[in-house]
Formats: sequence, structure tokens, C-alpha cells
Amino acid sequence: MLSKDKRLNLRTDFKWAATGKKIETKFTKLFLKNGRNTEAKVGITLSGRNFKKASEKNRARRLVSKGFEDLYAKLPKDINIIALPKHAVLEVKSADVFLDLEEGLKKGRIL
Repeated sequence: MLSKDKRLNLRTDFKWAATGKKIETKFTKLFLKNGRNTEAKVGITLSGRNFKKASEKNRARRLVSKGFEDLYAKLPKDINIIALPKHAVLEVKSADVFLDLEEGLKKGRIL
């Protein structure tokens, strides 16, 4: 999991970052917004509609978090990202999620 200083934590930060550019990937929906931060910030949120069981929510969060851990060094310093995993993320391995996130960020011209 990303350390606390690398995550978006406050509800106001999530709302602010959600007004940014939206990118749909196979396994996630990403919201991207540049800010004045000195290092990249990532937030992961889940919908109760898509994930009914706590074990599903935890697995989805872990998979997406692992993908961002591997990508974190490549991210620009002023970016804020919110990731909303889709239910399809439960069917794949973490390497697939990493490739999907990398492809989505390249599509959004972040990487």
C-alpha cells in the first residue's frame, strides 16, 4: 500500500480531484488533475454498488494499490489521481492491473 503522504485522504481532496480529466480503462475509471503538491497523490475509492462483499472491496483496493506502487516513480510530481476499480478487476492478476493502469495513464498523456 502507498504510504499516507502519497495518498489523497480528505473528502475535499477527492471532490476537487474528481473534477479533473476522466479516463476509462478496462479495470478502472481514473480522474486526473494537476495541483500544487510536491509529490504525486493517489486515492482509491470503491462503489458499494459494484462490490457487495468486504473481501471483494479489499481485493480490488489491494490490486489497484499495488499497480500504483509500481507506477509511482514514473508519475509527475504535481498530479492527483483518483482510481475507481470496476468489478472486472477481481478476475485478473496484479500484473494485468499494472499494465492497464500504465496504458490508461499513457492515453491520458501522464506518462
